[in-house]
Amino acid sequence: MRMNASKIRHYATGGLWLLALAALLMRPNGALGGTEDTFKLLRIETRSGTNLYTNVTVTTKAKSHIFIAHVGGMASLKVSDLPPDVQQKLGYLDVLAAKAATNTASTWAKKEMAKMDVPQVKALRSQLEQKWRGEPVTRLSALGLLGPKLSWMALGIAGLLGLLVYLFYSYCCLLICRKAGHPPGGLIWLPLVKLVPMFRAAGMSCWWLLAFVVPGLNLVPMILWALKITKVRGKSVWVAVLLLLPVSSLFAFLYLAFSDGAAGGAAGGPEPKIMTLQAA
Repeated sequence: MRMNASKIRHYATGGLWLLALAALLMRPNGALGGTEDTFKLLRIETRSGTNLYTNVTVTTKAKSHIFIAHVGGMASLKVSDLPPDVQQKLGYLDVLAAKAATNTASTWAKKEMAKMDVPQVKALRSQLEQKWRGEPVTRLSALGLLGPKLSWMALGIAGLLGLLVYLFYSYCCLLICRKAGHPPGGLIWLPLVKLVPMFRAAGMSCWWLLAFVVPGLNLVPMILWALKITKVRGKSVWVAVLLLLPVSSLFAFLYLAFSDGAAGGAAGGPEPKIMTLQAA
């Protein structure tokens, strides 16, 4: 029995060394190194625990694993489980750093710019860097997003929008005057002078225009006009209240302009005729 156990141990040891020799001869072409590295003590931290290997000889270095021979036999270890100093000694950190550097777009761009590093390119690059590091307004000017042309274009668009809004407002005033029974004529399209036909439509004197241009005093003709114009248009007094409030004034004004309804009994308007029957 002892002889059989000795033979089995002898064959097992020989088989392990044959496997190590086969692994050494069958190393892939992508192995990272061709020399063997040795460690007196190799400590590996894994999720399952800590493994200690003594008298370690690295026989094969692949991309993700290494094969070692130690006192207890042979083992395969992941590169990611190795300590950083061991990875550095085996050359893995240098390979990863070089690969990361070559894969970045900035490195490629710098290499390409270095090929074209002529005086004209240097001057253009420095000029763009100075403009981009400036204030936001300077950046926009450098990109062509700000300048005299764009400023005039913005002013033109704003002026056109303002003109359209004013024409629409004047058209609403025209409708209010017509539906109140007082066609305004051409004055309704003129700034400030349009108040004359608006006052007439409400049955107010044109002299209220002088009070309207005085700050503070202009509240009086505004309140009177709101009350009188709603009465002339035959609307409820609540429309006048909404016409004086900041938020609802726009909607009340549009309601007076576009709503239907006969004119009420405004001052200066035609009085209704009363028909009576006379006995013969």
